[in-house]
Amino acid sequence: MSLEAVVFNSDDKKRMNDFLGLPKRLYGSGELMQNLTDEASLLDGTHILSKYFKVIPILVYRGKKAVSRAVVTIYPDDNTAYIGFFESIDDSAAAKLLFDTAAQVAKENSAAEITGPVDCSFWLRYRLKINHFGSPYTGEPYNKDYYLKLWEENGFKEYQKYFSNHYIAVENDNGCEKYAERLANAISAGYEIKSPDPESFDKTLREVYSLLIELYSSFPAYKRISESEFCAMFGYLKSILDYSMVKMAYFNKKAVGFFISIPDYGNSVYGKLYPWKLFKVISEKKNPRSYVMLYMGVDKEHCGLGKALAESVRVELKKRCVPSVGALIRSGNINKDYMAQLIDFEDEYVLLKKVL
Repeated sequence: MSLEAVVFNSDDKKRMNDFLGLPKRLYGSGELMQNLTDEASLLDGTHILSKYFKVIPILVYRGKKAVSRAVVTIYPDDNTAYIGFFESIDDSAAAKLLFDTAAQVAKENSAAEITGPVDCSFWLRYRLKINHFGSPYTGEPYNKDYYLKLWEENGFKEYQKYFSNHYIAVENDNGCEKYAERLANAISAGYEIKSPDPESFDKTLREVYSLLIELYSSFPAYKRISESEFCAMFGYLKSILDYSMVKMAYFNKKAVGFFISIPDYGNSVYGKLYPWKLFKVISEKKNPRSYVMLYMGVDKEHCGLGKALAESVRVELKKRCVPSVGALIRSGNINKDYMAQLIDFEDEYVLLKKVL
C-alpha cells in the first residue's frame, strides 16, 4: 500500500485527531507520556508560547492509516528549524517520507539546518532517549527504542548528549564527606539553604526564573520567555511537589541557587486527572517509589554551591531510603559526577542535527 505525506493545519479536524491519536497506538499504558492538552494547543496556536513560532504539522499515511508524524517549528530570525512530536511505526520508508517532507518544509522557510527532537520549544520537551527502555520516569523525554535508527537513516547526527543518573537508595554517609563539608562550609559562610512551602511557592518560582533564564541561555534550542509565561507553564508543580525535596540557596537574602526534585509519578500526571489517577498521584506523593531531580542551578558568582545543594538533597533522600534519578544532565556538566558512588546505571539521550 502506497505512502502519502500530508501537511495540514488545525482546521482539518480529521488530521488533528489522527495526529493526536497516533501515540496511543504505539505505546502501552505505562509508557505513554503524551500531554494531549499541550499538543492540541500548540497545533491550533493557542498555547502560551505560540506567539514565538510557527508550527507545521506533518502526517504520513499508509492507505487511510496514519503511521508517522512530526511538527516542524520555525522561529523568526533563526536559520535552524526544529522537528519534534515525532512518532512512527518501525518503517524506514514511512520515516524517510516524513523526514524528507520536513526537510522540504524547513527549506521553504529559509532554514539551513534542522534540529530535533524539539517539541516546539526548549521549555516543553526535547531530546531522544537511546537506551534502557520500558519504565519512563516523570519528565523523561520517552520514545520507542528504534527511533534513533530512523533518525540516523535519514542523515541526522548527534549534536548534544545527555545523561540521567539512576541512584541507589541512600543508606549511609560513605563517600559523601566532601559534600557534607561543602554544605557545612556554605552555611558557615552565610548561605541559607532551605525548602519553600506552598505559601511561598509563587515567590520561589519567580526566584528560580530569575536564575535559570540566564543560566540555561547557552543550552541548544534555548529561547527566552517572560517571567509570567514561565510561571504559568510551571505553576502546576505547586500541587505535586514534595517541598522538603526542593532546596533554595540564599546569600544576603538573595536567591543564588536552586535544586528541584519531585516524586516519580511515572506517567500519572500526564493527561486528564481522572479520579483514579488523582488518587494514584496523591498516594505516590505520600509514599514515592523514587524521586526525580529535575532542575538545578547556581549563580555563576557562587561557584561550589552546587555540591552543598546536592548534599542537602542527599540528606533528605537518606531519610526516605528510596532510589532517585538525576535527570537529563548535559554531557560535560559537572553535575553529572555528583554522588557518583551511588550511581546504579545511566540513561542516555541525544539531540540530533541535519544540515539541509
